[in-house]
Amino acid sequence: MNSRTPTIETDIDGVVTAGQAALNVMGNLRRDIRWDGGKITKSGIYSGLPIEVYHSDCCDGPSISSSGLREIAPPDGCPLKYWDNSYLNPDRADKEPKDHFSLGHAVHTLLLGESGFWEKFAILPDEFPDFKTKAAREWRDETVKAGKMVLRRDAVEQIEGMANRVANDRTFRDHLDGRVERSIIYRDRTGVWVKARPDCIPTDTVVADLKTTADASERGCLTAIKKYGYHMQMGLISSALEEITKVRVTDHVLLFIEPKRPYAYNIKPLDNQYVWLGQRQNRAALNIFAECMQRGEWPTYYGSGLTASPSDFLEKQIDNEPSIPAEAA
Repeated sequence: MNSRTPTIETDIDGVVTAGQAALNVMGNLRRDIRWDGGKITKSGIYSGLPIEVYHSDCCDGPSISSSGLREIAPPDGCPLKYWDNSYLNPDRADKEPKDHFSLGHAVHTLLLGESGFWEKFAILPDEFPDFKTKAAREWRDETVKAGKMVLRRDAVEQIEGMANRVANDRTFRDHLDGRVERSIIYRDRTGVWVKARPDCIPTDTVVADLKTTADASERGCLTAIKKYGYHMQMGLISSALEEITKVRVTDHVLLFIEPKRPYAYNIKPLDNQYVWLGQRQNRAALNIFAECMQRGEWPTYYGSGLTASPSDFLEKQIDNEPSIPAEAA
């Protein structure tokens, strides 16, 4: 039994015990809708929705996922840059598939079982060292159409190394226990569809996500969270789960692992205050996305035209440096 799964108890007096409440929670989290191949018109947790469909025009109206919200969100976002790559833009820029988008998912899949791994992933043949040739790109496109994700051969050693490193860490593995490849999709109050696709739908109220990083140290993890907006991603997952299941997520955990020997890792719980800030940014980004869709206008960076001022830190540095005179003249 999963060490994080509460024991179910009964109460002969009809009072809901902690165990019964846990059973209700898990029951809510298990409500799935099997994708029927058409446009999504109902909020829910969907199974069988391919990742390429998830990132495309899968709903009966405009939709956006965490990556899009993070690209739009103030204070550092840029709606124009989001629109330039959006599936909604008929003149969008061509996007080349990137290996690192598949790496974390591959590690997670291998942890769940080797047979499932080869059902979902294909290795680039030796005859194609990269995707620069037409033949290589055609092979990749056909493989993706067949429902598999493509990995370079040199990535296999990394994936196996990472999976083996954490395989015996019960805490790490338990955080990834749940239903995989589920998409949480709901209609926001602005009218747009919101999409979240966590590594797994949890069996309890703890949400975890696996991240590969070059530096899994304390400083490296904190830098990555801010740089890539992982607090926003976790905030969206918990908001989406609560919207659909009415279950409130209590804890958020990021599982960082380095893709090079010795595959060091770091289990990093997020302060709920950090997640709340991410949810506020998500709210702002959703409002901006809906407004931009309505107006058909996608502005540049929010600070454009604002005067650049020194930070408090820079001012103190200069004021405390004895070699810098108090006056400029």
